[in-house]
Amino acid sequence: MAKSNWIISGSGGQAVIDVDGSKRCQLSGIKQMLWNGRDDLVNSEVIVTLKPDISQNGYQKGGVLLRCDSSILNYYRISAVCYPNYRTYYIYRVINGVSTVLTTVISYQAYNIYVKTRIRIDDWQISIEEYIGGSWNLITTVEDTDHSLTSGYAGLQGHSYNSSYSMLFDDVEILERV
Repeated sequence: MAKSNWIISGSGGQAVIDVDGSKRCQLSGIKQMLWNGRDDLVNSEVIVTLKPDISQNGYQKGGVLLRCDSSILNYYRISAVCYPNYRTYYIYRVINGVSTVLTTVISYQAYNIYVKTRIRIDDWQISIEEYIGGSWNLITTVEDTDHSLTSGYAGLQGHSYNSSYSMLFDDVEILERV
């Protein structure tokens, strides 16, 4: 997806960097990139290869936004944080800028490496899967009983309180689930 396909906002930075001969999107600070192709996605999935910078040891967070409104005050955020021996995923519901953690889960398979990750939302159920060893592995599923976020944009977010910490993204696909 070209840069023109995104609504980019927030504090921090975004760049395209070369990592081992491949171009990666780098987000730092609290930077959002919403795919401008659809603002009414209900059931959708985002497939993205992502990796936090391990040298920052947990100070960077980043991941996927689902059902995000144009004000970027209401959405689901699925964040990954990488530590030396594991990766932690957080699923948040954000209403009027206030975050509620829906679940937290640790993956010991996916640390300090680029991992193809699939985030899905079907009705009120959100799931995280990692593509490791040639197949999709379910990491967690959670159901949101609040039912307040009905549709919106999907996209990416860097979520670190210091703009020197960053998350790398590659091979982004945003799909409507029917």
